[in-house]
Order: sequence, then structure tokens, then C-alpha cells
Amino acid sequence: MKKYYFIAVFGILALGAKAQKFKKTPESKITPSEVEKHIRFLASDELMGRKTGHAGNNSAARYIAEEFRSFGLDMVSSSSFYQLVPFITSNQPNEGSITGGETVLEINDDFLLMNGGGIALENVEKAHIGYGWASEDGSYNDYNNVDVKGKIVVAQIGTPDTNGFREMMAASERKMELAKEHGALALIEIFTIPAPWSVLQKNFGSGTISLEKKDNSGFTRILINQATSKKIGKEVVEFISLKVGEIVNLSTPSNNVIGIVEGSDPVLKSEYVLLTAHFDHVGFHEEHKEGEDYIFNGARDNAIGVSALLSAAKALSAQPAKRSVLFIAYTGEEIGLKGSGYYAENPLLPLKNCIFNLNIDGAGYNDKTLVSGIGIKRTGAEAEITRAVEAVGLKLLDDPTPEAGLFDRSDNVQMAAMGIPAPSFSPGFTSFDEEISKYYHKEADEADNLDFVYLAKFSKSYSHAARLISNMKVAPKWIAGDKYEARGKALYKN
Repeated sequence: MKKYYFIAVFGILALGAKAQKFKKTPESKITPSEVEKHIRFLASDELMGRKTGHAGNNSAARYIAEEFRSFGLDMVSSSSFYQLVPFITSNQPNEGSITGGETVLEINDDFLLMNGGGIALENVEKAHIGYGWASEDGSYNDYNNVDVKGKIVVAQIGTPDTNGFREMMAASERKMELAKEHGALALIEIFTIPAPWSVLQKNFGSGTISLEKKDNSGFTRILINQATSKKIGKEVVEFISLKVGEIVNLSTPSNNVIGIVEGSDPVLKSEYVLLTAHFDHVGFHEEHKEGEDYIFNGARDNAIGVSALLSAAKALSAQPAKRSVLFIAYTGEEIGLKGSGYYAENPLLPLKNCIFNLNIDGAGYNDKTLVSGIGIKRTGAEAEITRAVEAVGLKLLDDPTPEAGLFDRSDNVQMAAMGIPAPSFSPGFTSFDEEISKYYHKEADEADNLDFVYLAKFSKSYSHAARLISNMKVAPKWIAGDKYEARGKALYKN
């Protein structure tokens, strides 16, 4: 009995000692008002939803950079806290039409120009040929015994073997080459996936932002709505006229915001822990009624994360950990993890020196007793992160919705793909319930309906987790058998 008594007493004393250590750190002093200040600015109407490529996004980046400066963070580049991300905005031509008989289809409303343009074809014969696909091994070929020379090829999107949206869209590049090789004048793909046309307009119409210019001088490829395509179907008209201008590409630069705190240990400071959160959001409704809320303020997604990132920058600069800590506020997450992807391909510090990435992202919270992790058990620092969360009186719940595949849907996956252990750290949620969905990517996601006392605890735990990981004697590693384990071994082999 005495043995168990002493074990229990020792455990209590150990927990007390850890609590005392936490109370001596700068992060223990993070206040609700400090967290609130950051969130209220970032989620203000004046920033218009922080859409990548827009002025509000640039203002958010400036705010983060100046906070880094005020905390005394060092610049990784010689003269700026910014890493330029060279986005291109592609806009549809002002005029474009497809005419078949008495039917006239208009660009944007009925079809989208995906490639090329600057074309005027009068009464050209169509060739409907399945998917417009030919496999490289010759086992499938829609062009067998079909003459498409001088015609417009009309085909279903994707291939016989693709199901996913991205795979279908990716196949279009080869389909253009096939049509061109066989002498076709243009390619029209019918969008058969069950999704609203408005989704296509949003993702591929005017204002589309990417890191590559859309080809406005090459082979013409058009994407047409399935319902609309029936108006010029095989049985309806044999010949069509196609007149459409070129895609207009505009330079739309944005920035990742990056700062560093050098570690205190003369040996370990050559390694670093990466702390990240995206600061962009989805913007605003271009068209709205007077008096209507039309701004997606993004308080939860992801002003909460940026506020915690800034709080960690202040705490760790006031009292550095043993390893260096690199802070990155990413742009372009909402348009496909573009800012983080750009950094992964163009790092300012060697990725092999990065031992860990703790990313913050989230859709909100529905349980204020928790911090929810995504992949923490997979990435070798579960004990340290659990300690940090419990130090502020919260509990850690890892992967509350594994079926949603959240690990591979946020910026952390860009570092994971490079081999770096990279979980996400999110406000407490147990499921995607009504409490989450009523704010996620909604106009209602504003600072006024947040609990800043809880968010101060969240920020404290994030900062403390970063400190504990930075002070680990041995760098964390992917657990055995993880799908990213081999990449980690390859990255750190030297």
C-alpha cells in the first residue's frame, strides 16, 4: 500500500512541478484581450474577407508582418518578412458564343473557356467521340476509325478509368493533345459530374487564381454544362459556330509572412520547429442587396489560428526555446493550399533542418473543454502536446472525425508530403455538427460570437506545445507504418 501511496504522491508533485514551469513562461501570460485584438482586426469588415489577391488580404499580411517586427522576430530573407507568391488571376473573355441552328450559348452562363481562345469558326462539323481519350498502352482509343480532322471534338469529361474530380480535370491536358494530333480545331468537354454550374463558374471562371498562367494562345478547350450541351447535341445540330476571345491573365501577387526566433541552444538552434496558420479567407459576395451581410469575415477560419500564431511569436521571442522557431502565416489556403505549397517548393530554410510543423486550422469549435488535434498521435510529439493542453486545463482529442480525412486537407499536408511530421492543432470540436456548420464559410463567422477566454487558453496551449517540442532532446518522428514515414526517413537520412 505504501508503494502505491508514494507513487501517487510523486505523480502529484511531478504534475505540480510542470504546472509551476508553465506559469513561469511568457505564454502563460497570454490574455483574452490580446487574442481578441488580433481576431477583431483580421475578421473586420474592412478586410473584406481577406481573399487572396485582394486588398484586404494584403492588409492582413501587413498587420502580421508588423506584429512580427514589434515582437523582435528576425527576417529570414535579408530585407522583408514577406515571401512573394506570384499568383496569376485568369479572366474569361468579355465576349464568346457557341451557335448551333437557332441556339446561341453565351460564355460564363453556358460554357467556360479553359484554354486557348482567340478563335472564330463558322459552321464547323462536330465529332462526338465518347471521352476523347486514348490510353498510352493502346487498350482504349476513342479515335479508332474516327475522322476528326477539321472538326470540333465533343467529349465527356474525364476518362473511362477516372472517378475523382481532380483526376478528371487533369486528364484534359492529354485530351487536348490527342484532339490536336488528330487534326481537330477545338475540344468541347461536357461536364457530367453532379455539381452546380455555379461551382464551376466560381472555380474556373473569371477571377480564378493560380500559380500558372492559363494558356491563352494554344489549343482551344471549352467546358460546357451537361444540361446546356443538349441544346447543341448530336441529334440536334450537326454544325456549330464558335467565336471566343482569349483568356486574360493578370499578375496578382500575394505574400506568405515569415519570421524566425533563433534558438537558445548553441547546437540545437540549427534545427527549427515550424509554426503555421493561413490568414486568407474566401472574401465577399460580388453581388448583394443593400443592408445584407455579404462579407465572409473568417473569424474562426482562420483568424483564430493567426491570433494563436502571433501569440506564440510574442511568447517565444520573449523567452526563446532551445531550437529555433520559424513562423509562417500562409496565403492562398482557401484556393487549394497554394501558399503552403509554394513555400514547400521554395523554402527559405533547408527543410531537412525542420524537425516538426505544428499547423493551426479549423472550422470553429463546439466543445470548449478540448483542443482537437489532427494527426498528433502519428507524428511523435503526442506527450508534449498533451502536456501543453493539460497545462491550461483543457483536454486533447486527436482525430475526432477520421472519416473526413482532415489531415490531408489543410496546409500541414504540404510539409508532411516533404517528410516533416506535421499535425494540425484546432479549437475543440467533436463532430461537424450544426454549431460548426452555421459558421463554416458563412457570413455569420464574426468575432462578436467568439469566446475569447477559451481562445486565450487555446493560444497558451499552442505556444507551450511549440516550446516543449522545441526543447525535446530527440526530434520527433513519424510513427512506424505511417504513410509519410518513408518520406521522413528520406528527408532526414543525412
